Amino acid sequence: MITLIISLTFIALACWIIYLIKRTTPNSNNRYQTLFQSSPSALIELDENCNIVGWNTNAQNTFGWSESEVIGQPILELIVPLKDREHVRTALLKALKKGKSDSKNFNITKKKKEIFCEWHNSRIDYEHPGILCTARDITELTSHVSTLTHQACHDPLTGVTNRAVMDDRLHHAIDRAQRADSKIVLYFIDLNDFKIINDRYGHEVGDKVLITVAAALRSCLRNSDTISRFGGDEFIIIVEDIEGEEHIESVLNAIEFAIAEPIELEDGTSLTAKASIGMAIYPDDATDADSLIKAADVAMYLRKKTKSKKPRAKAASRKKPPIAQELPLYPDSHPL
Repeated sequence: MITLIISLTFIALACWIIYLIKRTTPNSNNRYQTLFQSSPSALIELDENCNIVGWNTNAQNTFGWSESEVIGQPILELIVPLKDREHVRTALLKALKKGKSDSKNFNITKKKKEIFCEWHNSRIDYEHPGILCTARDITELTSHVSTLTHQACHDPLTGVTNRAVMDDRLHHAIDRAQRADSKIVLYFIDLNDFKIINDRYGHEVGDKVLITVAAALRSCLRNSDTISRFGGDEFIIIVEDIEGEEHIESVLNAIEFAIAEPIELEDGTSLTAKASIGMAIYPDDATDADSLIKAADVAMYLRKKTKSKKPRAKAASRKKPPIAQELPLYPDSHPL
């Protein structure tokens, strides 16, 4: 909301400046130059070929070049990186043809620094048509918004997605699977005896275990897979586009291997994670998000209690867990 208000204020100011400039005639050039140079925004005037013909003080402050250094130069080649040139060119041509355009893109300063700017472009007509560009450096604002967005979507300790994001992704995954007639596998992971780790070694070590396990799980998955911290010592992994039982088993093996990686403490103690893993498949075991999570949770719980080695239980009975594995979460050098 704050970003929207700032952007609207910026655009309103730009429109006011452009309105005044459009009312300015060649006979009042001094007034035009005063208004142009004193603008709190970076103003750049272009001819119809997108060459720079005007460059105010704040444009120099934003991009680094003085007016004498830029007059006559093509703006695209001067301050727009190659990756954004086509996008900016399209925006400028739109302003020439339709009167105005807006864009957000990266720019390059004289010191070769890349910044992110918000642009408002408007056609101006004197003896020849041209474009008045109003630019604002929003690099810090964008970075701040990105930080807030990341914090809202990720677990602050482990950095994996939080429960809300996982729930949203699971609903979308089910929608895609339903349309494509494909399957999803959801793994429910619980770190056993985690309280013992906290009690014996302290919460700092407990946090290290969670962070290390989360990083190990993330490293063994595809970019398209989702890993989420579901609770204190619980994680959920969502894998789409399942290609068969071998695919399911290979993902499970990768998860097991990742969790089993030793965790080295500063005092030389080596911990090895102990976890129970339950699994449920859409649509075999459940057809909605909540039921799929519950099915995997039940599978994990039953596997932990019954010590069953069967890979999956029949979906209809739910008397035994679909899949689970256990790995030790005890110090290698100091058994509990």
